[in-house]
Amino acid sequence: MHHSISALVRTAASRTCVITSLAALAALLSCRRAEQPPAAPPTIAVRTESVGTQDIPLSYEFPATIQSPRTTDINARVPGWLEKQVTPDGARVTDGKVLYMIDPSQYQIALEAAEAKLAQAKAQEEVAKARLDTANAQRTYAQSTYDRNKDLVASGAVSQERFDQITAQLAEAKAAVEQANADMASAKANELAATADIKNANLNLSYCTVTSSLNGLLGASKYYEGSLVGEGGKQLLNTVVQTDPMWAAFSPSANYLPVMIANQNAGTLAARVRLAGASSSAQPSTPLRNTGESPVKDARLVFIDSTVTGSSDTVLMRVEFANPETVFRPGAYAMVEIGLGTQKDAIIVPEEAVFARQTELFVWRVKQDDTVESIRIDAVSKYEDSIVVAPGTIAKGDRIVVGGVAKLKAGAKIREAKDASASPSSGTSSSASSKPEGK
Repeated sequence: MHHSISALVRTAASRTCVITSLAALAALLSCRRAEQPPAAPPTIAVRTESVGTQDIPLSYEFPATIQSPRTTDINARVPGWLEKQVTPDGARVTDGKVLYMIDPSQYQIALEAAEAKLAQAKAQEEVAKARLDTANAQRTYAQSTYDRNKDLVASGAVSQERFDQITAQLAEAKAAVEQANADMASAKANELAATADIKNANLNLSYCTVTSSLNGLLGASKYYEGSLVGEGGKQLLNTVVQTDPMWAAFSPSANYLPVMIANQNAGTLAARVRLAGASSSAQPSTPLRNTGESPVKDARLVFIDSTVTGSSDTVLMRVEFANPETVFRPGAYAMVEIGLGTQKDAIIVPEEAVFARQTELFVWRVKQDDTVESIRIDAVSKYEDSIVVAPGTIAKGDRIVVGGVAKLKAGAKIREAKDASASPSSGTSSSASSKPEGK
């Protein structure tokens, strides 16, 4: 039995040694595994491009309102019945085109009456002229009789009584000449008055034919045939607006004034007017459809206001442009694009490479070890599908991520994959408002 106990003890001791050895081996293996470095994180497939430069046209857009250089009210200048509308509403008219006819009857009668007065005045003038000739002859005879007899009174050859009669006859002859001259002047005045009445009657008669004073489009009539017009606040019949050329009025910030004036003086200022929102088909006999295009016209700057608006710090400006098709109408909303030369070697990045954090814009720049860092950029303007960036943040030749932007975070390892932005599982977003994780 003692032998059996000893054997059991040896067996247990042997097992203990084995277990101890196994535990030590396990601990050793565990330590070796702990000493091995962790596995590297997977790389992220993206598309990258090198930042480039390009000559960018410097242009700015401003909201504008289409205006007509000339708008003329068509008024009834004499009272009367509106007899006829010769030109329909909305028609294109030219200077001198007959628009309306007012009943001319009363003005024709007034003209005939004035002509009759003129004829009467001329007849009176002829009578006054004949009387003046007679009076002059009688005065001449009376004067010669007086001259012959004035020296004979002293010698008694002519009695004093007879000489007094001769003197009285001379005075009467002179008075008759003065009266004839007065009658002659009165007749001439009546003739002038009658001539003026004829001119006035002709003028009023001409006003019965209402014409356009400029080339343009006729508006909507305020009164129609059979209406009494020309008095009691019924003078305005219609309006005509000039449609070619036209103006576009806009009010940019006064900060643009120096560069605009400099470019205008240098002859490098360009302007275009775009009819905002006009995208319907302009082809006849076709249904309306959205074409995505708006009418655009080249323009030139013709006016800069002399003062700056204090409340808004803006300056009123106008550009002028041709409008033969009359597509641009007064009051329409438009956009004015002002070109201020060309920015040489501007730094540009694709719009899809830009993402936003709150109010700031960033791009992912790839470092030499193929990890990325977020770089804040100062966007100057948008040009086609790119963003123009102010110098100082990124430079020409920098490698930036343009596809797979939304998957990245600061320090992420990337690899080039042309289909990164196209893969549904990549989570890539080309929107500038995408917000990646972290910085």
